[in-house]
Amino acid sequence: MNKNRKAIRNKPIPESFRGKFYLDPTYDPAFKELFDSEVALKDFLDGVLELDGDDRIKNLKFSFDTAFNFRTPQRKKVIVDIFAMTGTGRFLNIEMQKIEHDFFIDRVFLYKAFLMIKGKQEMDESDVFTALSKGEKELRRYELPETISIWICDFDLPGAKGEYKDEWATYSRVALKRGETAPIFPKNKYIFLSIPNFKKSADEVKGAVDVWLYLLNHAGDGKELPNFGSEAVEEALERIRVDKADDELLSDQEKDMSLKEDYRIVLAGAKIRAQEEGRAEGRAEGRAEGRAEGRAEGLAEGKREMARALKAMGDSTEKIVAVSGLTPAEVEAL
Repeated sequence: MNKNRKAIRNKPIPESFRGKFYLDPTYDPAFKELFDSEVALKDFLDGVLELDGDDRIKNLKFSFDTAFNFRTPQRKKVIVDIFAMTGTGRFLNIEMQKIEHDFFIDRVFLYKAFLMIKGKQEMDESDVFTALSKGEKELRRYELPETISIWICDFDLPGAKGEYKDEWATYSRVALKRGETAPIFPKNKYIFLSIPNFKKSADEVKGAVDVWLYLLNHAGDGKELPNFGSEAVEEALERIRVDKADDELLSDQEKDMSLKEDYRIVLAGAKIRAQEEGRAEGRAEGRAEGRAEGRAEGLAEGKREMARALKAMGDSTEKIVAVSGLTPAEVEAL
């Protein structure tokens, strides 16, 4: 990211952005530009984590498109949108998820597993840990840092339909039956935000979470937005103004928008075909298992069509797997 980006353009503004005030931050390039500031990201995280006063984040380091690589025993890799570390040893990943897909929840837990391992490595290599005595290090051998996964979704939330914020943690079933609602491992947390379920008007916005969700929800509408009296918000909006964007950002945004629209079209087609084939199979067989098998086969073929389209556009196997839900072997076999 270019933290001092200037509007250096040798090409005219693409037609798709003309008449727009801001770039749509639900797409990756503008999303990362919006949060390309420690001040903006701290304001967002303080709001999402409900931190006030002295609990607010003092120091924050972050990076975009960070790869986590591990051997287990084979090489495994995930790439997170934003990886952040606070001065108090809290580790976070923030993801902008445009499209819901099969195994989305599996992906959430996989990314979190990688984040926990990355956090553990960073903690064990920190100056504080390395300065401990041998006995203290042994005592803390299995200690984990606080890790938080934040997923900003441009679709409904799994398990919390119609709501715009949800939080998951680890609970004891027995404790819950007793009425004890505190998580048994509070250092492990998942936060989900749904952009389309955020229905508040500008006048109804209260607090940082509302502010940033409002921006994410309305920046693509084409109109100028209020800064809600926040310097962090004002600077963030400046970074995604169409007339301040350079050729590189506009090109990246246009390409990402095109690919995401292709994803949505292919997904919609796959669902329609699955429903049609499921109904036809069900009618032919006249039993429930026929309908289920027809839907399953239709959806499977839709996934394969999607993967072929993405492969033709040059996307990596990892990205195709994440979007289509196919296995790497299935993708390679196409």
